[in-house]
Amino acid sequence: MKSNRSIYWIVAILGWCIGNSCNKGSSPTPNTTTYFPKVKAIVSDNCLSCHSSTGSWTGRPTAFDSDSAIAANANIIKTAVAGPWTFFVKQMPQRSTLSASDITTIETWVSKGGKTTD
Repeated sequence: MKSNRSIYWIVAILGWCIGNSCNKGSSPTPNTTTYFPKVKAIVSDNCLSCHSSTGSWTGRPTAFDSDSAIAANANIIKTAVAGPWTFFVKQMPQRSTLSASDITTIETWVSKGGKTTD
């Protein structure tokens, strides 16, 4: 009877050790970085002076007054800051450029889907 208890405890301890060692590192933590808050700040700092319903040139073809407007124009924003530029899509912001870090943030956001949740 005593040997059965010993075997039981040995099996239980081995099972616990094996179970815990198999779980370590088996599922990496998902990348939960969201880029939209950073993109929204970039747009706010660099675009809204013109691209808003109350900006310096109201009536521009695109306004970024809301989160949904920014997300709906994700690809246009990316092209405007990173190129390639065309007759219809000019380099923005006018008379200046964004930092390489800001451009990368926008490009990454668009590559992840360009949504307010990305």
